[in-house]
Amino acid sequence: MTLKRILTAGIAVILMAGCAHPINVAPNVTRLDRTSTTDPRIPANVGYYIPLEASSVEITTPGGGGDNVRYFPYQDIEAGFQKILSNVFTGVVKLTSITDPSGVSRDGIDYIIVPDVVTSSGGSGFFTWPPTSFTVDLTSNVRDRIGKIITSLRVVGTGSAETSERLAEHGIAGRRAMEDALLKMQASLLEAKFAGVKTDARATQAQGAVGASTTSSRLAEIKELREKGLISQEEYESKRRAILESL
Repeated sequence: MTLKRILTAGIAVILMAGCAHPINVAPNVTRLDRTSTTDPRIPANVGYYIPLEASSVEITTPGGGGDNVRYFPYQDIEAGFQKILSNVFTGVVKLTSITDPSGVSRDGIDYIIVPDVVTSSGGSGFFTWPPTSFTVDLTSNVRDRIGKIITSLRVVGTGSAETSERLAEHGIAGRRAMEDALLKMQASLLEAKFAGVKTDARATQAQGAVGASTTSSRLAEIKELREKGLISQEEYESKRRAILESL
C-alpha cells in the first residue's frame, strides 16, 4: 500500500470515528398484547402525559466501534406505553396537559400517569457500531386527577443482540429493552391495584416518602453514568431536570 493510500485510509478512519448513527428503538406492540394469563383490567380511566418537548428530545449513547447511536426515547416508547396502559386499565386517553383540572374532569380521568425514561447502551463490537446491549430505566409517576403524585413505579428493562441480529436491525437491542421494560411496568401496574389505593393522610405521607426515595436513587444513577462517561454532561443535566420536574 502506497503512502498516499495509507494516509487516505487513516483520514477515513478519523472521519468515521465518533459518528452518531440514528436508530429506532420503538417496541413491537404485538409483543405487548394481553394474554390468557394477564390479570383482569383495573376498572379506572387513566390519562398519560408526555410533554411535547420530551418527545422531541434526541438522546445519544454509546454503540460499538467507538461510535455512538442517537434516538428519540419518548417518541419511540409512546405507542408501547399506551398499549400496556390499555392492557391494565379499562380506559386510556392521551393528555396535552396535567395542569388543566377542567380537561381532566371532562375526560373522566381517575389517574394521570407521566412516564420518565432514562436509557443507556453499549457495544462490544470493534468493527460494528450497532449496540450489543441496551437498558431502559422506566418510571411511571402516578398522579391523582388534580396532578398530585400518589405513587411512583420503577422498572429496568434490558436487551441484547448478536452480531447478525444487529446488522439486520440496528436498534434491536434497544427495541428488546423497551419491550422488557414495558412488560415489567405492566406487571407492576397490575400488582399496584389502584382501585385499593388509600388516600388518607398517612398513606399519602408514606407514598411521598417512596417517591422521594425513588427520585434520590435515580439522581444517583444518572450521576454514576456521567462519572463513568456513559452519558455526556449535557445529557446528565437534561435527565436531572426531567427527574426533578416530575416531582
